[in-house]
Amino acid sequence: MRNGLVQIAVLSCLFLLIGCAKPQGNTPQQKREFVNEMADATLAQLYETNPEAQSVIDNAVGYGVFSDVNTQLLYFGTGNGYGVVTDNSDGYKTYMRMGEASAGLGVALKDFREVIVFNDQGAFTSFVTEGWNFGAQGGAEAAYQGSGAGSTGEVPLDSAILVYQITESGVALRANMSASKYWIDNDLNTF
Repeated sequence: MRNGLVQIAVLSCLFLLIGCAKPQGNTPQQKREFVNEMADATLAQLYETNPEAQSVIDNAVGYGVFSDVNTQLLYFGTGNGYGVVTDNSDGYKTYMRMGEASAGLGVALKDFREVIVFNDQGAFTSFVTEGWNFGAQGGAEAAYQGSGAGSTGEVPLDSAILVYQITESGVALRANMSASKYWIDNDLNTF
């Protein structure tokens, strides 16, 4: 009984720490710069591991790049992060936050980057203004020769949207349904 309470306390603290994923910096400008640097590094890593992705992104209506920390323990999981969505027609950037809840069997602590490519103007506009993205995913990921880096594609539920996930570290094995909510970060979009 005591070990069970200790495990619950440790896991509760872990979920609270994971729930604090946010851009670094003291001012909105510093936080925007941090997000932009993360997005640039993520795209460079994606293009290195998946060169055709650059053409896909360049020819899309727009794209979003997000940093996400996600935990899954047995039947439930949570995650959150931050990112930026870019409109390819004019280069306008919208800074966003995200949160995720999932249900399904698995154990995971996953720090990853997500690149969402919008091939349809309606899907792009809806994502920025409404922010909902529902998905089903399953997968097994592990570090390759200890590097922890790899690129996986999540099967999109809508052909107007394509999602790439770039794993930074961690091991994940899960089959679950997840619901993600993306919303505008009002603090970072005030200039």
